[in-house]
Amino acid sequence: MTRRADAITAGPPDWLTVDELAAVLRISRNNAYKEVRRGVATGGREGVPAVRIDKQFRVSRYVLEELLGGPITWPLPAPVAVEPRVAKQPTTRSSRSTTRPKRAVASRSTAQLSLAIES
Repeated sequence: MTRRADAITAGPPDWLTVDELAAVLRISRNNAYKEVRRGVATGGREGVPAVRIDKQFRVSRYVLEELLGGPITWPLPAPVAVEPRVAKQPTTRSSRSTTRPKRAVASRSTAQLSLAIES
């Protein structure tokens, strides 16, 4: 087996990424980052307690299991594919035509105008 396959079958890692945290908590990635930043800013009193290593956040699996009240199941479930919404087509009445008939333009030719002025 490869090293990656060993890591997957061995169980969850000791330190989770924010994307893994979002998958465990079943929240969006943006909300996971918001809660982790709040946890770092308050020292773990609010949000999700995490540590910042350089530019990355890591969440302790043990702390997360303590917050959840039980062990994390691993491997994480694959995200459910959601089909995009299709906009409804507007319904049209069959008794009305969709195009308007052209209006007859009442215009006078120059010959008629000259006759009208002379009269």
